[in-house]
Amino acid sequence: MIKILHPTDFSDCAEQTRALAIRLARALGGQLVLLHVTVEAPLFREGLMSTVELERLFEEQRTWAKKELEDRAAACRGEGIPTLALVVSGAPYEEIVKTATREGAAFIVMGTHGRGGLERFMVGSVTDRVIRHAPCAVVTQRETRGEGTR
Repeated sequence: MIKILHPTDFSDCAEQTRALAIRLARALGGQLVLLHVTVEAPLFREGLMSTVELERLFEEQRTWAKKELEDRAAACRGEGIPTLALVVSGAPYEEIVKTATREGAAFIVMGTHGRGGLERFMVGSVTDRVIRHAPCAVVTQRETRGEGTR
């Protein structure tokens, strides 16, 4: 069965792209693999929060992400699309590429915010890095905003 990996950060852009991933899975009779990568900052003892508080915060983040992703997966299954929900921790582009490899994905379907110039240079682009390192085809969709606000 063809696997389609859809990484999400739960943004509007990712939600728009999930619709594309669903259409592709339906058209190809494939399985959808929804992925969220949690990013955890290093745990330092100095600062406003203790290590225990930070660990609890990260665990709450993972728990929330698992529930949100499973809700989306259940909705896809309700539409007749076999769907797996995965939450992993690490550097987003690395984990997306690792998951695509491990799951044997034929496609990665992900959104792009369309950043350019200095912002792109400073922040980088997860999508660009995935495209360069992916073991399979990467389908991207640029975020669309309300009428005339591109």
